Amino acid sequence: MSFLNFLFDAVSDLGKMPKLIITALFKKLIKLVTGLLKFIRESFSSAGAFFKRAIVGVLVVALLSGIIYIAASNSNRVDAICIKVGDKTVGFVNSQTEADAAKAYALKILGTKDFALINESQVKVQAHKLKTATSISDRIINELGEDLIPVYEVYIDNEFIGAVVDGQKARESIDGIYSLAQKLYPNATASFSQSIKLIQTQYPADSQKILSQSELETTLSNKVKILYAQCEKTYAATPFETVEVQTNKLFMGDSRIRRAGVNGTEYNINLVAYIDNQKAYSSKLMSFDVQPPVTQIVERGIRSTSLSMGSYTVFQTTGMFCWPVVDLYVVTSPYGSRSLGYHRGIDISGANASGKLVVAGASGTVTEAGWSTGGYGNYVKISHGNGVETLYAHMLDDSLMVNVGDVVQKGQTIGRVGNTGYSFGAHLHFEVRVNGNRLDPAPFLGLQ
Repeated sequence: MSFLNFLFDAVSDLGKMPKLIITALFKKLIKLVTGLLKFIRESFSSAGAFFKRAIVGVLVVALLSGIIYIAASNSNRVDAICIKVGDKTVGFVNSQTEADAAKAYALKILGTKDFALINESQVKVQAHKLKTATSISDRIINELGEDLIPVYEVYIDNEFIGAVVDGQKARESIDGIYSLAQKLYPNATASFSQSIKLIQTQYPADSQKILSQSELETTLSNKVKILYAQCEKTYAATPFETVEVQTNKLFMGDSRIRRAGVNGTEYNINLVAYIDNQKAYSSKLMSFDVQPPVTQIVERGIRSTSLSMGSYTVFQTTGMFCWPVVDLYVVTSPYGSRSLGYHRGIDISGANASGKLVVAGASGTVTEAGWSTGGYGNYVKISHGNGVETLYAHMLDDSLMVNVGDVVQKGQTIGRVGNTGYSFGAHLHFEVRVNGNRLDPAPFLGLQ
């Protein structure tokens, strides 16, 4: 054996050369055997001599075959970790990770008992001798364990919760929880939300990790979560949409609701999943409109607060007409009863009122312009269509700027504030008539 070991070491030191040596030796061996057989046929006549030479040939062939086998075996060796329990080798693994995993699993089952007997070393072995961590851990357990008994490890979502001796009863306990879930939720599809696995192995009979049947059932009840799904029918509000429309009846920045929106009603069928009565998922399967929503309409003002007329600016009211006087905004006498009789219009005045510009409240056609014998003094009446008229009275002499038949634009000057006719101080008397009836001008000027 020392000679073979010497050859083995010599070949191992050659590194990649063994393949070349093997090929060369194989060729030499074939040539040698062929020559040997030829020599035997030609040169030997006696059986004794033949057998002597044949034995020598066999020894040569055996020697060369051993060299070839050793070299070939060494060329297939890989780095490995040898794990021993005491002096006994339990196996080889290909990495430190596998070695640690094997020891960790064995440690979980056996505890720290006799773990000092486990040792490791770096070696080279043939690849087919490598084992898995599970296989090595089983061998460690068999070597160190005493009074081992077959058990079933219980895992919930890959979390180890304990081991049991009777696997059949463990399955019955799991099935019992499932049956209870089906009774609790008869109208739903019930299942476990976690995976539960039983893995057979061996534990020492006195292991603290082995659970009784009642301990297993308590642990399962606390850790197993029930997943159940069912169809739920509900009514839900469908929010209304809001549509904005522009209007010249409102100033820019102002808005009002023309029609209030109303939520609709929707009938829904949803697939809902719960985990231990906590909603985990919901998906709408179908829905039907019971009552469609009513769209809300909002008017958004685009009207300017003032109307520029070049040399002067007219104030835009929120009513139908613009303010009929430039720079005078005080209503000195409103529409209605007063000491002098029932007032059929409003009077507008202020500081330095005389001579202030009077403008048309809206576009229209002048129907009357001149002197009134009825107390209006110098006045103008404008028709705006649809039976609507405005009247402007007590203007200065020679201040009227329009004639009957003239078409005027909103804000156009028609005269100046005066004190003519039945008047007590410079002011403008302003009236609004609809189909001949004199109405309170305040709403038409946005005062109410």
